[in-house]
Amino acid sequence: MGVLKDLKIADLEKELRATKDEAAKALINFDYEKQEITQDAKVSAAIAMYKIQLQMAAEAQDPAFDRSSWDVEGWKERLAELEDEDEAEEIPMLEGGDADKDQGGEAGGDGAAKV
Repeated sequence: MGVLKDLKIADLEKELRATKDEAAKALINFDYEKQEITQDAKVSAAIAMYKIQLQMAAEAQDPAFDRSSWDVEGWKERLAELEDEDEAEEIPMLEGGDADKDQGGEAGGDGAAKV
């Protein structure tokens, strides 16, 4: 009778270990998927911001475009969400067409947004 109990205990302990291993694997997989989804969301947000930046650069080259309609503060807030505060301040904000004068002629660093 004691041998049967020992075998049953050994089987239950083995099953417990297997269940704990499965739970640990499930948590690891969940964490990996969560990181993957977060990374994909960051990439999508960055792509959207670059598209907006390209649109603004194209608009900045049009001499007839009214730059007063740009939401500069909203742009700064969105950049701050994606980047560190220091990096967000490094990107020149085009305000009213005087960005080249304010930035010493370095609008975007590549000249794409020069007016």
